[in-house]
Amino acid sequence: MDERPSAAAIDAAAAAWVARLDRGGPDAGLDAWLDADPRHRGALIRAQALWTSLSGLPAAAAEPPVMSRRRWLAGTAGLVAAGIAGFGWWIQHDAAQAFATAIGERRPARLADGSTMLLNTDSRSRVAIAGDARRVMLDSGEAWFQVAHDTTRPFVVEAGAVRVQAVGTAFSVRRLAGRAQVVVNEGRVRVWSVDAPARFLNLTAGSRAVVRDDRGADEAQVAPARIDEALAWRRGEIVLDGMTLGDAAAEFNRYNRQQLSVEAGLADRRIVGWFRTDDVDGFARSAAAMTDARVERDGEAIRLLRGN
Repeated sequence: MDERPSAAAIDAAAAAWVARLDRGGPDAGLDAWLDADPRHRGALIRAQALWTSLSGLPAAAAEPPVMSRRRWLAGTAGLVAAGIAGFGWWIQHDAAQAFATAIGERRPARLADGSTMLLNTDSRSRVAIAGDARRVMLDSGEAWFQVAHDTTRPFVVEAGAVRVQAVGTAFSVRRLAGRAQVVVNEGRVRVWSVDAPARFLNLTAGSRAVVRDDRGADEAQVAPARIDEALAWRRGEIVLDGMTLGDAAAEFNRYNRQQLSVEAGLADRRIVGWFRTDDVDGFARSAAAMTDARVERDGEAIRLLRGN
């Protein structure tokens, strides 16, 4: 029988630590508590995140108070403790509304809090809006969000182990194998991983990041984003600007049942162009012209092969 403390008990203890530090109390015993169970550090980070959201203060990308020993100022202990308890109750008891798209489909949805979600091709999500929190579970695929501003209820998107939190902003999240891609076109978001919760990453408008499940912000790949190109899928478009032919084919395959394959010798060729997501045939012809390749068709399959 597992005699370890339950997740709810650990969250309650983390809330108590937040309350003590918020009052300027001593942190004696904190290190021992953190070392007693690998779940404790993540619970304290979650308590910090909830406290920051509820107090309306800007998020910090620096090391959390657990590591830096900074005191947390402002807010109230009762608000944090109540928020943690309410958050746990909501996760366990509130039913989530499911949304899904087929291959090649995009679906907009108006959420109960006034936010907007646009699901991309072949995507699955579940949404739970409660009195004190807003949660979206992106089970697969990609979605763009225009978040209604509400400092009292954090808006958190879960993509695998990656978490993306916003108050009032616009951003997209794409779930990939072992990682997630985040593109921000308005405001800013905070990104972290539950598998490596010790650090947060703040992303501002015009930036893109790929965050691994197991490393979180520590090894995130952050770069400026060409927003119009990165979010062209919202208009049913794909913009290629130096993408390899192999990656471009994989991108088109997301949107079409008619699948495109590329011979190995052509996969690294770079191509440019603007295409409709459903125009895989037109893309194949254009790509063949740009790379001196030839197109072969076999039923629903299209192949790009090196020319004779």
